[in-house]
Amino acid sequence: MLADERGYLLQATLTFVNTRPFYDPTARAALKAFLVRFLHVFVVKFEVAWQASGFLLPHAHLLLPISSQALPFLKALREKGAKPKRPRYRRKLLPPPFALLRGKVQELPDLSPLEPLIDFRSSTIATLAMSRDLARYLAKQTYAGMLSPVLVHNLR
Repeated sequence: MLADERGYLLQATLTFVNTRPFYDPTARAALKAFLVRFLHVFVVKFEVAWQASGFLLPHAHLLLPISSQALPFLKALREKGAKPKRPRYRRKLLPPPFALLRGKVQELPDLSPLEPLIDFRSSTIATLAMSRDLARYLAKQTYAGMLSPVLVHNLR
């Protein structure tokens, strides 16, 4: 699947300011076409979650394999303001996301077409551990929109 031999995968939590990809098939296809230009394998899980403040937070989890092909995209996200995070899984601190990636980046992709959709400064980049918990989470229907909550590209 997406995890490497150690059981790790990369995740970018993207905070949306425009929810069109959540319900509009054309907007979702355009988002997928944009991501396909830079990422060869990915899963996007769309969610809307209630915040303690009472507001809804539309966001998506972009799951990627640990691959040098993901490095330019993730570095471009970081340049736009996404913050690297180190979550814990079962009390174990997971590795920093950029420490798992090898390679040099010649040129960062231009993510400016995503600016009308995504608040980069509220987005994060992290490492996740592949587990039954994550598999259950991906299978769970957490979004009640008209379209499927999961967008997949080249996943076997």
